[in-house]
Amino acid sequence: MSHLPEDILKHHPGAIPSTPIVWPAPRNTENKIQQTKGSAKPQTFNVLPTTQPNASAVPPRTTPKHVSDVRVVTRPPINGMKTVTVQFIHPGGDPYFAGANVYLKRARGQPTLVAGGAKSPLTFTVPVNTAPHSVHVSSVGNWGETDVITSPSRRVHLG
Repeated sequence: MSHLPEDILKHHPGAIPSTPIVWPAPRNTENKIQQTKGSAKPQTFNVLPTTQPNASAVPPRTTPKHVSDVRVVTRPPINGMKTVTVQFIHPGGDPYFAGANVYLKRARGQPTLVAGGAKSPLTFTVPVNTAPHSVHVSSVGNWGETDVITSPSRRVHLG
């Protein structure tokens, strides 16, 4: 017979706990998966359309509408750098529109993100360059972005 208090005997190394384990109740994970799928942003924008099943050729309904009336204003170069201001009109009444991204695309080159923001105008500075360029303005939302190449664009002279 031991002379130790009963609570010490219950909590010594090697003692078997007597409290039952309470496991979490099962949750409905199906809804969570569907919500995640709905808000997933595509990883690339230059994927070609496909005829494979289960591949959508149209953007999801949650993609914002295109901006309109894109205008480009350039300032004279200073120290070899040219400031470009891009103005546009937001798509009115579009609940999915959160802002815009501005891409600079050199002829036969890939578009490069140069500016982004919630409202017009957006400004960026680039080195003077005589090659032909264009500016593309894509609409951005919480669940996606419009395709850069098909977004409204304007030529810009950086020379």
